[in-house]
Amino acid sequence: MKSCLRWPAVVCLALAAAWAQPSNSRIITVRGEIVSSATLTGGLTVELSGDGTGLTETASVNSDNTFEFHSATVGTHELRVLAANGQLLHEEYVSISGPNQALSIRLPEQNSADRSKESTISLRQLSHKVPAAAQKAYRKGEQAAAKGRLEEARAAFQQAVAIDPEFVDAFNELGATEAGLHDLPDAAEAFQKAIDLVPEHRLALPNLCIVLAQMKRFHEAAEVARRALKVVPGAGRIHYILAVSLMSEHGNVDEIILHFERAAADVPSAHVTVAELLAQRGRSSEAIRELEEYLQTAAPGDALRPKAEARLAQLRQ
Repeated sequence: MKSCLRWPAVVCLALAAAWAQPSNSRIITVRGEIVSSATLTGGLTVELSGDGTGLTETASVNSDNTFEFHSATVGTHELRVLAANGQLLHEEYVSISGPNQALSIRLPEQNSADRSKESTISLRQLSHKVPAAAQKAYRKGEQAAAKGRLEEARAAFQQAVAIDPEFVDAFNELGATEAGLHDLPDAAEAFQKAIDLVPEHRLALPNLCIVLAQMKRFHEAAEVARRALKVVPGAGRIHYILAVSLMSEHGNVDEIILHFERAAADVPSAHVTVAELLAQRGRSSEAIRELEEYLQTAAPGDALRPKAEARLAQLRQ
């Protein structure tokens, strides 16, 4: 079992920048709901970080999966969903426009990291024999992670790499577990150790660029994303992270548009950002096509849909 990280915070960074509105200091009440294809267990909480204020409000999720913030302000905010044990389940940026707005937060099917059997084994990994004790600790970590017991999983993976400092997959799993615990600096260190051992690791490279972008270390994230795309060239989410990182670093707009376009098949919201960039360059007809494509592929309850529809109507005038 190999781990490839989710990337909820990263995928909204460019959109938050594109649609950012000046914050309004007026305190308002905002309601929302949690949507998930999986059965939700009790004890979930939702945190809303104030736009530029450093304030955070926490709301409990009710039995009907709804929640309510009483001290929100207009603007773009970071929203996080936490399990009862404090585990980070999801995070994204949301735009609050007024007191009558309803937030719909869709959780991914997996809680901590996407688990996949897909992996590339390097010559170094094939020739390296992992001690039995390290393998045992690794399996223990896998079992704990699958049950959402991330602290236990972290301890097991730490034991595995302590026994065998060349256990590449254990470093990747350790990084994924630490990212799930929102310990991003340690996660980045673990992924880097895996890459130091296997420079073209198909999971650790994408994982590292995701974590670097979450830490807003965009220059480094862009460099790692370019390396990752040489190994997994068709990975739309990595194209997205590279585009977001380049945008944050005020990179070449044509290259930013190119990577967003390559990401759009996997990340429909990329169409919205591309449309805004095209519109700013006077390419309105292309921007209209991007917004139309987004509206055809996005879920009915997608948070960006109202803004995309309004922008499309404006461009058609």
